[in-house]
Amino acid sequence: MPFDFRRFDIYRKVPKDLTQPTYTGAIISICCCFFILFLFLSELTGFITTEIVNELYVDDPDKDSGGKIDVSLNISLPNLHCELVGLDIQDEMGRHEVGHIDNSMKIPLNNGVGCRFEGQFSINKEVSQQPDVRVHMFQ
Repeated sequence: MPFDFRRFDIYRKVPKDLTQPTYTGAIISICCCFFILFLFLSELTGFITTEIVNELYVDDPDKDSGGKIDVSLNISLPNLHCELVGLDIQDEMGRHEVGHIDNSMKIPLNNGVGCRFEGQFSINKEVSQQPDVRVHMFQ
């Protein structure tokens, strides 16, 4: 008695006389294909789109002292024009400054193609929690 290797076949063919196509099955199949296409395209567009968010978090190791934290920035942006660079300061104590320009300087780089941003500011330090500062460079 020879060994029949075909008995390990998981994907067996069903005879055609046991299957019948129906309109309900066709509608469900078409709806499933459209749903799969929708999911694929929505995930693809979510993957392709870019969102640029630059954040800088400053933490002071001395958590027991009150007062302010002095922050100095010196950032070179070789491919961003100076007129597109700005500074937004937000801390956990409620201070939120948009377009901060005090003690800040924009220096053109590469014949005006890029920009070096230098700035100094102080932020409030929350005593009960770790200080959290978000500095946004926006366009």
